[in-house]
Amino acid sequence: MVIRKNMEYWRISLENPEPVADDYYIFDKIIVNDKNLIRKVERLRELIIAYCVIYERNEKASIDILNEIYKIIVSIDKIQYTEFIAFWKALDMSLSVFKKLPNQEFILAELLKMYCSRRRKLYDELGYSNITVQALYDSSASRKKGSAGIIKLLDLAGRILNLKEKEHLRKIEEIEIQDRGYFLPDRGDEALFKSFCERFGIDYQFGKEHQGKEPDIVLKINDHFFIIEAKHIKESGGAQDKQIVEIIEFIRYSEDLNFIYYVSFMDGVYFNNFIWTPPENNTKVNRQKRDIEKYLKENPNNFFVNTAGFKELLKDLSS
Repeated sequence: MVIRKNMEYWRISLENPEPVADDYYIFDKIIVNDKNLIRKVERLRELIIAYCVIYERNEKASIDILNEIYKIIVSIDKIQYTEFIAFWKALDMSLSVFKKLPNQEFILAELLKMYCSRRRKLYDELGYSNITVQALYDSSASRKKGSAGIIKLLDLAGRILNLKEKEHLRKIEEIEIQDRGYFLPDRGDEALFKSFCERFGIDYQFGKEHQGKEPDIVLKINDHFFIIEAKHIKESGGAQDKQIVEIIEFIRYSEDLNFIYYVSFMDGVYFNNFIWTPPENNTKVNRQKRDIEKYLKENPNNFFVNTAGFKELLKDLSS
């Protein structure tokens, strides 16, 4: 195993832009061919129209319809991708919040009243289409990407290092004796990460200064440990800026231990700004780039890589 200087992996990253569409972050499942779901969606539409008409005439007579609507909403997977429940967002409500609240039937009745008065006639005139169900599902795809980055890194490690899922380390004794493996501090292995830091004298100052943030992956190869933080960044602004700062800050820290490495992994099209922004421009991107290079020079055991740079690092670890 021969690891090159960290600036070499950074150079490789800068020579290989991230793709516009990455297979690991594509969630294009088709749900409109789920016959049971569509049958329930269409039944829900019928019930809501009936409820709106009957409620105006006789509130008591609408109770049975309300109960059937409630049963569909709380029992059918993906029912949130319908016009009615999409409308809830306009009322500062969501299905996940609704399911945690008491008096759900009462709340549902209030939501139905607002839907009947604000949307039902409009949608009746425009017509209903099950394409709406698919479109609403597609629009929520970004919320499914929370663990995709970790899956991507582990898959790359599996392909290049032949790292197996069974090599997920579960105990401190396994970390001590196994030649290789991984664990996921931010995905259930928090206690193990704490024991790991105590056992090997790791300070992990980053976590202390960032509200206890745990790294995404710790990868062990022979006697070397790679503490990895991963971010999928598409654009700047708002919460994304905070994530960009975090992933850059991650390599500002180091340990007085030559077998501990900090790895910042950034994929997504935002990374390409580091490649395509003219160096003479005094922009936020270039300031970020200068910070990355400064921290890499100050901490030779740390790495900042995109997909291509990470692959090269893994290839060197496998040699």
